[in-house]
Amino acid sequence: MRAPIASKTERIVASFASPLTSTSPGRIVPPYPDGVVETTGTCIGDATVDVAAICDHAVAVLDDRQSGLRTILALAQVPHFGKQPLWRIADALEPDELADRGVEVATGSCQQRQADAPAVVALVRPRDAEWLAPVLRAWRFDAASGRFEAIAAVEVRCRNEGFGYDG
Repeated sequence: MRAPIASKTERIVASFASPLTSTSPGRIVPPYPDGVVETTGTCIGDATVDVAAICDHAVAVLDDRQSGLRTILALAQVPHFGKQPLWRIADALEPDELADRGVEVATGSCQQRQADAPAVVALVRPRDAEWLAPVLRAWRFDAASGRFEAIAAVEVRCRNEGFGYDG
């Protein structure tokens, strides 16, 4: 019996040389593998809870133009020196919808049930409106478990941060 073929996410994660499991601390990034670039990222801490911890966790979107793969990473900050932060990969998502370049990832600008939810990540289609809706799929990063958890997309909306900007 042949071993199962690894998914694109598993291959990218393997290229980081550290599997993403609950028992593994994960790969420290950056750097990312050649050809993989971080296209967006944001801190997802809650300043109303602890302003000093606002960047303890982040979400980043990686794009590998050669393979067409876009991956959403949950990151935990690790001690570092200098100006560039270092992150431990806590979790990763590879939603099928991201194969469509018309779908974007909204991070740090979403609300869940009309309340700001900085840890919510959503798949949206850009449009000329203040709110990006409908949301196609959504997840919330749970810092305690270090994992993304699926949430009901109908409960989520994300601010179109570029709406009304003409410059």
